[in-house]
Amino acid sequence: MLFRKESIRRSENKRLVEKIHETKAELDRYEEVLANSIEPSEEVLIELKLWRSKYIFLMKEARYRKVNGYKNT
Repeated sequence: MLFRKESIRRSENKRLVEKIHETKAELDRYEEVLANSIEPSEEVLIELKLWRSKYIFLMKEARYRKVNGYKNT
């Protein structure tokens, strides 16, 4: 039973790291759109705030779980 919990924790931590990388990529994409826009729309600004909030939440969760952010290759 102890080993099962560890394997579940490991797989969930891996999933969290993948989600952090996906969210960071999406956040960078929206920041690039914002940087290239002369007058950004309200929708882009809202989406940017949403992705920043998601990224910050995921980073806090990773810090709480003491997860390393490096991908194992």
